Amino acid sequence: MKGVILTKFEKSIEINASPEKVWPLISSWDGWVEWYAPFKKVEHTSKEIDKVGATVHIATELAGIKSSWEAEHTEIIENEKVSWRTTGGGFTGFGFNAVSPTKAGTKVTIMMDYDLPYSVLGKLIDKLRFHKALEKSFDVGLQKLKDMMEK
Repeated sequence: MKGVILTKFEKSIEINASPEKVWPLISSWDGWVEWYAPFKKVEHTSKEIDKVGATVHIATELAGIKSSWEAEHTEIIENEKVSWRTTGGGFTGFGFNAVSPTKAGTKVTIMMDYDLPYSVLGKLIDKLRFHKALEKSFDVGLQKLKDMMEK
């Protein structure tokens, strides 16, 4: 991704539940469908699921923009961190989802660097529209995850 200027995104929330309880919904693409509304469909494209090298096709809708993309897991540290990167589709990106113990339970962190396939004007639109919608969708999604885990 040499020469590409990426947009960085990071959100965290603290959940009153153990990392082991939160982990399955953070580490698995299937788990995301339960709490993150922009994920409309997840289809595994490799024999392995939730292993390093496992691949998935994801259909999303955010800010009125439908997209689909492929990703693969690049690192998995059980009950701590799963890293991924895109391998094709609507955008270029990489990131990680992490859980870490706190006194009250678990801190969940979602981080990604991404680049949408737009011109310079499109990148401005990203800053004004898409990135704000992304932030809001994660605020809502992480709150839903928190509510689910704390019931």
